[in-house]
Amino acid sequence: MNPLKFLLCLGFAAVAAQAANNSPMAEWPKGYSVEMVSTVGATTNASVLYVDGDKMRTETNAGGMQMISIIRKDRKLSYTLMPAQKMVMENPLPDTPAPATTGGESVWEKIGSEAVNGVACTVYKVTAGGATVTYYLGADKFPVRMKTDQMTLDYKNFKAGAPDAALFEVPPGYSKPGEAPAAGSDNSGAGANNAPAASGGSPEATPPAPEPKKKKKLGGMLGR
Repeated sequence: MNPLKFLLCLGFAAVAAQAANNSPMAEWPKGYSVEMVSTVGATTNASVLYVDGDKMRTETNAGGMQMISIIRKDRKLSYTLMPAQKMVMENPLPDTPAPATTGGESVWEKIGSEAVNGVACTVYKVTAGGATVTYYLGADKFPVRMKTDQMTLDYKNFKAGAPDAALFEVPPGYSKPGEAPAAGSDNSGAGANNAPAASGGSPEATPPAPEPKKKKKLGGMLGR
C-alpha cells in the first residue's frame, strides 16, 4: 500500500469518527494523539496521529521506511518529511470540498459485542451513502477498531490533550530538494584527488633521461 493511499485511509478514519454526530461514539477532543495499525491484505503499517485543531501530523512506518506528514490547514500547506535524508517537500493544501451526504445521515446499528486486542467492545455497523463501516467501541466509547471491506484500522494508546506544538513545525536542519550543498562538496573533493595524479605524471616522463648518458659513454669509447 503506497504512503499516499495509506494517509488517505487515515484521514477517512479520523473524519468519519469525528463527523458521526448522531453516533454512540464519544466526541473526539480538539487535541489528541493515537497510535494506529492498518492492515490491508498481508500488509501491515504502523503510525501515530497527532491532532491539534486544524493541525495534523502523521508518522508512518511502512516497510521499514519512516515518513512524516504535517498538514497545516491554517497555512494551507502540507509538508512531507524524509528523516533519513533530512529533506522536506512543501506543497499547497488544496481546498477540500465537504464530503457528500447524498445518503443522508449515518445509520448506526448495534450488531453484537467482541473483544479486540484484549478490550471488550460493542460492535456497530454504520451505513452512510451506500458505504458500510464496522466500528468496535470500547467502554469509553472511543473506537478500538474500524473495519471496511478493504482494510482494518486498530487504535491504541489514545491520549486526550494538545500535543507539543513543535510536532507541527518542520524541524531545523531540513532542506528542500535542490537546496542541499552536499553534491558540490563531493565534486570539489573529487577534483582534489585528481590533482596529485596529474602532478605525479610529469616525473614519469623523465626516465628516458638515462639514454643521453649512454650516448655520452659511447662517444667517449670512440674517442679513444
